[in-house]
Amino acid sequence: MEKKHSIRGWFRRFSVQLPLFVLGTGLTVILLLSGAVYFFAANLLMNETVSKTHELMDLSGTNLSTYIARIKGESNVFASDPTLRQYLSGDDESLQEGLLSRIDTLLENDSAIKSIVVVSKDGRILSNEEGLDMSVSKDMMKEDWYMESIHNTMPILTGARMQSFSSDKDNWVVSISTEITGNTGENLGVLLMDMPYSVVEDHLSRLDLGTKGYVFLLNEKGEPVYHKDTSYFSDPDKQKQLQAILAEGDGYDKKQNLLTYQTEIENAGWTMMGVVSLDTLHMLERQLFEAVLLTGGMLFGAVLLFGFLFTRRLSTPMADLERGMDEIEKLAEISVQRHGFTEVELLAGNYNKMIRRVRELMNEVSEKERTLRQAELNVLVSQINPHFLYNTLDTIVWMAEFGDNKKVIALTKSLAAFFRLSLGGGRELVTVADELEHVRQYLYIQKERYEEKLSYEISVPEELLDYTVPKIILQPVVENSIYHGIKPMDGPGQITVTVAEDGERLLFTVADNGVGFDPAALSRGSEAFQKNGVGLQNVDSRLKLIYGPDCGITVESAPGEGCIVRLTVNKKIKNTPYIK
Repeated sequence: MEKKHSIRGWFRRFSVQLPLFVLGTGLTVILLLSGAVYFFAANLLMNETVSKTHELMDLSGTNLSTYIARIKGESNVFASDPTLRQYLSGDDESLQEGLLSRIDTLLENDSAIKSIVVVSKDGRILSNEEGLDMSVSKDMMKEDWYMESIHNTMPILTGARMQSFSSDKDNWVVSISTEITGNTGENLGVLLMDMPYSVVEDHLSRLDLGTKGYVFLLNEKGEPVYHKDTSYFSDPDKQKQLQAILAEGDGYDKKQNLLTYQTEIENAGWTMMGVVSLDTLHMLERQLFEAVLLTGGMLFGAVLLFGFLFTRRLSTPMADLERGMDEIEKLAEISVQRHGFTEVELLAGNYNKMIRRVRELMNEVSEKERTLRQAELNVLVSQINPHFLYNTLDTIVWMAEFGDNKKVIALTKSLAAFFRLSLGGGRELVTVADELEHVRQYLYIQKERYEEKLSYEISVPEELLDYTVPKIILQPVVENSIYHGIKPMDGPGQITVTVAEDGERLLFTVADNGVGFDPAALSRGSEAFQKNGVGLQNVDSRLKLIYGPDCGITVESAPGEGCIVRLTVNKKIKNTPYIK
């Protein structure tokens, strides 16, 4: 009787304590999970909204920058026209009709250009507009606006022509000035190309800024270039407000639900600041809270309902489940003895299904991680500086205009070979020979641009040419030497590329006699690692990702003493998920 009573007492205690434990644990878990889900989901929504907002702002800025760059390109091409130079150099008025026809053709082919004005050094005007109100004289070098146009190549917001700046936006234009020079560099005149202000307004007005949001542009002097409220262009106090917002930088005011973000407009010298009202985020957070609250309530109700129904039926086979689940870290399936508890058997079956599914998911995660790493590496490899292509095409156009067909053909072939080697048939690995040929084509193209300013030498033992290395590891380093080392020099520059072996490693060296720099600046986040093309940092990251921390880039330099960059790689690439 005592034994029976003891068993019965144990059963009664178990039948009371277990439901209470299940309910308490269930409530605690639901509260913790609900809070965690809300917290992480809210942060995810916030980060995603901020990221999308930044992307849209950057995209608008890039589109506007590309737009201005295209106008600048057309302006530079027209300013280099030999007929235009001949007209400005003398007084042959017979050329005027052909040049006016050329201006009309430019305006017909590009709706982005509103007007074109050419002003010679001696005060002659050539334009599609009639009745221009411009201050001209026989010696334009004495005119302030003329001299400012020569020295300022950034786009300027102004009233059409020389009229005073009014609040009528239909009369506003963005003027881009280009100096026209002769063969010896002497000033012949100024070319003014105007695009309508509506171009800027259209690009920015399409941004989704929320109910309280707005966007504005300031130039290098802190003067407004764009704001939907035209009173900011004439009110100094309001302009100070914009400058104060710009000075505060990026941030998020949770109280007012306002996100501020600024980005630079390349080719214009402008800064775009967006003040975005995150109305959608606020609405989503409220809906998320309501959904989590409702889900948590439903889960607790389910725990309350089923806890009492099934707790007692779990006591007998719990030992089997416990023994099986002790092996969960091994992802082993379990078996439960048949005691008539269908729910427990079903639980065991579902558990086994879960184990199988976890195995599948782990394999999928491993494969997806490899694919993700491969995609990240592909992005790093593909970031070749687009300005190199623009400048090379400008050089080809310039040669073509001067009838240098042989150089046009040679440079075009070299450019084609450069990009063919860059693509590499989709391969991530190339031979040392192909990598050196890639950088040789790049240096040949740059040599055609810089002429006597640049010379180069490439040296490699023949027995090292067949080794395999990641592609595009030398071109970014050479690019850095040209733009940051040789270009700022007063005299000619020399770049030397060599390859040597050091035991089981290959050592690539890129040396220049440029202006050099303080290596300590690299640890302070200098733009030398990030400015042009892929950059040294991306190359260093790729090499460390593939070969490990012992490989990568080392830099040796001092101001005025040139720069030596060494790239260390292994002769053999180990099996890695980052390289196919």
